[in-house]
Amino acid sequence: GNMIFNNFDLNICPSSLIGIVGSTGSGKTTIAKLLLRYYEPMDGEISIDNKNINNLSIKELRQNIGFVSQETFLFDGTIKDNICYSHQQYNEQNMINSAKIAQAYEFIEKLPKKYNTQIGERGQTLSVGQKQRLSIARAIYKDPDILIFDEATSSVDNLTEKHIQEAIISASKGRTAIVIAHRLSTIRKADRIIVLNKGKIVEDGSHDELLNIPKGIYLNLWNIQTGKITI
Repeated sequence: GNMIFNNFDLNICPSSLIGIVGSTGSGKTTIAKLLLRYYEPMDGEISIDNKNINNLSIKELRQNIGFVSQETFLFDGTIKDNICYSHQQYNEQNMINSAKIAQAYEFIEKLPKKYNTQIGERGQTLSVGQKQRLSIARAIYKDPDILIFDEATSSVDNLTEKHIQEAIISASKGRTAIVIAHRLSTIRKADRIIVLNKGKIVEDGSHDELLNIPKGIYLNLWNIQTGKITI
């Protein structure tokens, strides 16, 4: 019932990797949900390639957006079923390429039945990091123009985070990617980082540019996460 955005204006260049950070309740995930039309704006408009997304069908819109959330949605079936679920046409080489880009290829190849391995309800036979990389592979297999990663590294260890970071960068090549993150290391290499506070853009720039803002929000978050200051 509360207004999240007011006089909010954000333009994203095609084929760029954008990081979005901010405290809980600042509006990060709401941006993703607005783009996917889970929410409808009360005023203003959202456009992709100068086309108002309200003029597109939900199916047409979401076919062109790959979404990877913090919660992985896998079902009881094979790895192949879960990767290729997002597209009607099965292509083995595309499946393998998607797994490679998502940093999932190596662990899949070590499984007894590889892509035909049954993963159980909600992927219970896999680790959290493996499930997340499968979700990324599924989004890539779909071959969307836009990729959205919503807190994709929040529940994994540092080594797995590194694999997922590499997967995000590889998957983003030639696409427009939006990475919503709590861990700033996840979006350090983004072309541009947007810092939100109470529904407003308060800082905007590259990682290095934001670190040079005296007493900036991003600088403070970076110092806390790297242990330079304690709270």
